[in-house]
Amino acid sequence: MDVAGHQRPGGAPIDWKMVAGPGGQQFAFVKASEGAGWKNTFYEEDARTAAEAGMKVGAYHYARPAEDPVAQARYFADVINAGPTLQLPPVLDLEVDEGLSPTRLAAWTQLFLTELKARTGKTPMIYTYRYFWYEHMDNTSAFTSYPLWLAAYQNQPPRPVGGWDKLSFWQRSESGRVLGINTPVDMNLFNGNVGQLNQFAAGNLKAGGGVLETFQVSDSGELKVLEQDNTKLVLAILALAAGALGANQLAHAADRAGFNDTDARNIAGVVQKLVQQGELPVDDLKHMVTGRYQVGDLLILLDNAAKQAQG
Repeated sequence: MDVAGHQRPGGAPIDWKMVAGPGGQQFAFVKASEGAGWKNTFYEEDARTAAEAGMKVGAYHYARPAEDPVAQARYFADVINAGPTLQLPPVLDLEVDEGLSPTRLAAWTQLFLTELKARTGKTPMIYTYRYFWYEHMDNTSAFTSYPLWLAAYQNQPPRPVGGWDKLSFWQRSESGRVLGINTPVDMNLFNGNVGQLNQFAAGNLKAGGGVLETFQVSDSGELKVLEQDNTKLVLAILALAAGALGANQLAHAADRAGFNDTDARNIAGVVQKLVQQGELPVDDLKHMVTGRYQVGDLLILLDNAAKQAQG
């Protein structure tokens, strides 16, 4: 799983012993920083307590490409070097381009990764999602020497992007429920067995592979919905943004796509709020219409936009 301040509403602690209890979670990534000066207030506590509970722990940095990559890498390194010992690689969370072209963003990314490795002595890992890598990184294969953690909300494990031959981690859901955490949480799978996870944590970043490729999570209705082509739902969202549909009509469109009433209303509410704030990623939505993307890709895009709008 991976956690941020969103999993600590009102500062309420996570019960990491319960999270890691019998049959529980084996690893966690904790958000450490964002940009060149923002730090997760709960980072040290969660990273330390998760490790004390027996979990393998990593930290991630949410990239702000409008800011200097070297300064951000140094800030992230300072935060994690001063904190608890980590077992998993430091992660660059790359989800926004903030106006950079794919060529400039790739250069930004390389500067960040090079500086981070120099400051921590560890090879970083890249977290991203399929649509972003295809459309904003031009599906570059320049980063295959770094492990890949890919978000894709679907039943079958996704294929790698950008020339990678495998995923190391797969983020398969944003709405998991875990004992010890009072909010929904992102759920992830490592592409390997327990022994390979131990090797990966010990520094063999090539460990794993071949497990997710034959894996399938439970064939739930929710996952079937997420694997659908997203064109109709994207067009309904764009129609709402243009004033041709209302929130209730968008909720009906989500309902027809297979979401339950609560989730359909939540999607419509998120979109309506983004429109009101001027934060709906209209250009990305238009690109999605012309590409072959799933409803799960759309939800990742909307969730990321909502997080940015929250600051």
